[in-house]
Amino acid sequence: MKRANSRTKVRRWRWRRNPLRRRSDTIEAWTGLMLGTALFIGAPLAGSLAGLTIYDQAQATAAQQRASRHLVRATVLEDVPTSPASTDGAATRQVSPVAVRWTTSDGRTVTSKVKMPEGTRSGSPTDIWVDAHDRTTTAPRSSSDSWAQAMAVGGVTTTAAGLAVGGLWLAFRSTANRHRMAEWEREWAVTGPQWDLRNH
Repeated sequence: MKRANSRTKVRRWRWRRNPLRRRSDTIEAWTGLMLGTALFIGAPLAGSLAGLTIYDQAQATAAQQRASRHLVRATVLEDVPTSPASTDGAATRQVSPVAVRWTTSDGRTVTSKVKMPEGTRSGSPTDIWVDAHDRTTTAPRSSSDSWAQAMAVGGVTTTAAGLAVGGLWLAFRSTANRHRMAEWEREWAVTGPQWDLRNH
């Protein structure tokens, strides 16, 4: 127990008034506290804010897509061949563009190419997404897609902020050590000769 208390006192010596503490030690202690706070609080907070911002933007985009896209029932006009088995015997799943036809809300017949899974037969019904101009498009962004993008951006932002704080701490420690060594050398230049005189 005494040994643990001794280690704690050694770690906290820069925060206590004592003859060995220098101005540079106090600056280093406060800088370490601020950068530590930035690392453990600021970096996660920055990541959370970035992620939430991206999520809101993605959800707004999804709402616009849902408003401008809709499903129609189309008919496949071509067979999609089944891919040959690979060398290990497993079939290679493929998606190929084939012609499909559907009727628009105003009665027009439209034909376009849409990617369909292998094995799809001509004449099969399928649901496809089209935009306001009856052009084929992708499905609107889902909420899970928005969350995945937000989590990715938040994680990258948190990591980048943490690395930036770590880099600042290393740069500060390097500069502080150089100043400390220079200060010790200056003081030793004054104290050293006095020790030599006492020893002779």
